[in-house]
Amino acid sequence: MEITRKEFMDLGGKAMLGATIAPSFFNFLDAPRGFIEDILASPRIKKIHQYIEDHKTEHIAKIQSDLRQPSVSSWNMGITEMAERMKDSFKQLGCKEAELVKTDGLSGVWAWYDAGAKKTISHYMMYDTQPYNEKEWSSPPLAANLVKMDPFAQVLIARGAINDKGPNRAFLNACEAIIALEGKLPLNIMFTCDGEEEQGSPHFHQVLAPYHDRLKMCHAHLGAGPSQNREGFINMSLGNKGIAYVELECHGKTWGRGPQRMPIHSSRKAILDSPVWRLVKALSSMVDEAGNKILIDGYYDAIVPPTEEEEMLVNTLIAKFGDKLFASERENVKVWAHDWPSAEAIRHLMFDTSLNIDGIWAGYTGPGSATILPEKAAVKMDSRLIPNQVIDEQIKLIRQHLDKHGFSDISMTKLGGGDEWSRTSVKAPVVQAVLSVYKHYGIEPAIWPRAAGSSPQAQYTRPPLNLPACEGGLGHGGRAHAVDEYLVIDGNERVAGLVKMEQSIVDILYAYANWPE
Repeated sequence: MEITRKEFMDLGGKAMLGATIAPSFFNFLDAPRGFIEDILASPRIKKIHQYIEDHKTEHIAKIQSDLRQPSVSSWNMGITEMAERMKDSFKQLGCKEAELVKTDGLSGVWAWYDAGAKKTISHYMMYDTQPYNEKEWSSPPLAANLVKMDPFAQVLIARGAINDKGPNRAFLNACEAIIALEGKLPLNIMFTCDGEEEQGSPHFHQVLAPYHDRLKMCHAHLGAGPSQNREGFINMSLGNKGIAYVELECHGKTWGRGPQRMPIHSSRKAILDSPVWRLVKALSSMVDEAGNKILIDGYYDAIVPPTEEEEMLVNTLIAKFGDKLFASERENVKVWAHDWPSAEAIRHLMFDTSLNIDGIWAGYTGPGSATILPEKAAVKMDSRLIPNQVIDEQIKLIRQHLDKHGFSDISMTKLGGGDEWSRTSVKAPVVQAVLSVYKHYGIEPAIWPRAAGSSPQAQYTRPPLNLPACEGGLGHGGRAHAVDEYLVIDGNERVAGLVKMEQSIVDILYAYANWPE
């Protein structure tokens, strides 16, 4: 169920056909919903908002408590303890079920909150974080200190502050505020939690599998939390690209040529083949001279054209925002590939697949020189996938390419959990509800057909669950995966702080609970 050009025109989208009116993403909002405004401005909601404001100090403390518990999945540090904390939090919320879910890796968490409501949503949380080097941080990554950080009055610095432990707790804070005043939530919620997201969620399907039949009862997959950037702007994605991730290795022993067991003196290059050069040749055979067109047979064959709705969304992006969408990248990027203007770059970012070298290594890379001929070389590569590419099929094409071009000795290992592409229509009620909340606050988001990155969202939006999915909300945090990761507690005139963030979560839950299906 996608919006058609006629429906879009009926909603005021004449800018798409060259009219003089300014394009607006609110043209995708399916007719005025005055009753949502009435709900969000009602005394009930105002009381919940006030409760959140009155309990700000307590809510900050709960976020700090979770952030002070380490949960670094790559170190397997604190994951079980964090999972137990989440289970306890769900029980305190009033969930009838809250349990750890064993997998072949690190445990997940399942919880079920039954409000006896007409609608049920699934809600995803990840509770693992990236590693950290405490010496590089201005404030200890597990201290969760409150500090001033321009241009914001106050932020909380900690590993996981924005990705995702801080937003997780803010969501629970908002839910607890609703229950404190209303006695129950306006929606039933199935919580599904991932302890290995930073590893590519390799076992998250095992967390969901035991509950598939129950998750099919959900009306939508809904996330609510901080979505603003540093300027208060909001990018709203209706899906994501998939990702195929592999590691290739060329080894002299497997090849049968060059050094067999260890590096050898570089003078022997005059009489020996090099596994490093062989890997370089294999990689260069996969792409054109510029490195942008993929030459692997059949790599583009599965791709289907953008839908009419996706074309309209991207055209509106270009017409309304253009180069502003790349403001942050411009600090680090001089020109786009092929010298594309921003409008063309936006289209390629949304509708193109890719083949990228994430890292490549061999031999000696330290200071000074070391004259050796390495016995092996390796590379990590990722490919971002679009409809209807399938991870395993694309990896199979890479393997076939290597074999066809005489590189059958080069080994290939699939890495990551395999996040497939995901897509939801802007016409889906859950998207419309979130968009109505943004309109309520006078904030117009930029709606992207999909995020250029990847996530486990497809495990909800594609078979066997087939749920529409959306996320949104006010608030901001930054430096995920980097030093001094932060969550804004007190914002400014453009960026919401914690109180407004949690209030927007309340608004989104009530908007969707009351939105007609």
